[in-house]
Amino acid sequence: MPSVKELRALPQVDVRTFQSEHGPVALIQQPPAPVFQRVAQQMGGARTVFMAHRSRLADRLMAMLQGFEHLQVLFLKPKTDGEVFAVGRLETSSVVIHDPSVSKFHALLRWSAADSSCYVRDADSMNGTFVNAIALGEQEQQLVDGDGLAFGDAQFLYVRTDTLHAHLAMAAPAHR
Repeated sequence: MPSVKELRALPQVDVRTFQSEHGPVALIQQPPAPVFQRVAQQMGGARTVFMAHRSRLADRLMAMLQGFEHLQVLFLKPKTDGEVFAVGRLETSSVVIHDPSVSKFHALLRWSAADSSCYVRDADSMNGTFVNAIALGEQEQQLVDGDGLAFGDAQFLYVRTDTLHAHLAMAAPAHR
C-alpha cells in the first residue's frame, strides 16, 4: 500500500486516469504498529481476544487527520457491480487488516455501481464495525465520501478517488 506522501511524489495525472488506474474508492489507514502486526499475524486462525476501545474512535480519527501524510492508501478496484470484499485478519481476505482487534472474518464491503459507493456490513465480529463512531449492529450501511470507518480498533477514512486526487493535486509542489 502506498502512503499519501508517496502518492504525492508521483507525477500528477488527470482525475479520469487516476480513477482508471486506482479504482473508484479508497480506504486510508494509519499503518499498524509493528508489534500489533506481528501479534495479529501470529494469531492468524486464532479467535480474536483483543477488545476494541470504542471510547477512543473519534480521538483516533482526529489523530489520523493530523498525520495524513503518513497514512497508507488501499485502493478498492471492483470489477463488477455487487462485488464483495471480505475484510479481516486472515491473509485470504480481500482487505487484510493486521490488527489484533480485527476478527478473522470481520466485515463485508459491497460495491454498488448504481450509486458509485460501497456498503458495509459487520460479519458478527467480536469488536464491531463502526461508521463515524456509531456501531453498525446487524444493518448494512452505505458509505459516503469522508466517512470514518473502523473495524475494531483499525481506523480508516473512506474516500472517493476523485476526492483523494483533488487533495493530492492541492498539495502538489506547484500549488504551494
